[in-house]
Amino acid sequence: MSNVIPLFLGCTALAVSVTARIAFRLALSDGATRPQAWATAGGTALATAFNVCTVANALDLAHGTPAGTRTALTVGTTAVALALAYAAYDLTGPAVAPAGTTPLTGLTRPRRLAAAASAFTGAFAILALILPLLD
Repeated sequence: MSNVIPLFLGCTALAVSVTARIAFRLALSDGATRPQAWATAGGTALATAFNVCTVANALDLAHGTPAGTRTALTVGTTAVALALAYAAYDLTGPAVAPAGTTPLTGLTRPRRLAAAASAFTGAFAILALILPLLD
């Protein structure tokens, strides 16, 4: 086992707790009840742990320094995931309306962020599915 693993687990716990707290506060600001906000925080924590662990698996951190191809695959997946998240956030926002008309409303900011997070996690789910095919 690599010496990186304990540090990685600590960083994962920190990332999970921070994203869960942010999701909880955003859900409350969106008008959710406390149980609904806790459910949102739990889903966010699960998605964050999944994303971080998928990156660790893609980099093969358990066996030391990652290979260049695995690093390139992970960086490429992260870039695609960020692009998908941006697209999801943008597409769920208010639509542009013709001049002189009322603009169409989109989702609230927390719901737009949830759509972006789902798109980001979806990209890493695809990475997790194709990783075994690359070995």
